[in-house]
Amino acid sequence: RKKMKKLTKTLITVMLASTSLSLTACGGSDKEETTTTAAETKRAISPDELWGTWKGTDGEPSTLTLGMGGSYNDNAEFAHIIGTYVFDEVINTLTVYESEYGMTFTYSVDLTDGVLTIQTGGGKPRKFVKQR
Repeated sequence: RKKMKKLTKTLITVMLASTSLSLTACGGSDKEETTTTAAETKRAISPDELWGTWKGTDGEPSTLTLGMGGSYNDNAEFAHIIGTYVFDEVINTLTVYESEYGMTFTYSVDLTDGVLTIQTGGGKPRKFVKQR
């Protein structure tokens, strides 16, 4: 009987704590949450910010050109990829359709302080700065 009371008391405590946390999370506070994930803190990027020619930095050997009409040109010392791209500005992804071999690449995209970073899942980040 004592064990049952203790278990009931523990369950009630857990439920109250859960309810309290739920109400806190739903509160109308103007303060920003400090426990946001990296994906939640990414700013929205508009497609017109991506258009143009980007030169690789931090050892990235490519020059990347993203055309207004969706043309894609990635010219590196060891490879040249030509194709088209679609940018999803809701989730900041760039999907590239390579024209010669029919390959598809999807990159996550970040644009911070004028540095464009693209990265495939598990791949090394590639960094570029826009050419004037």
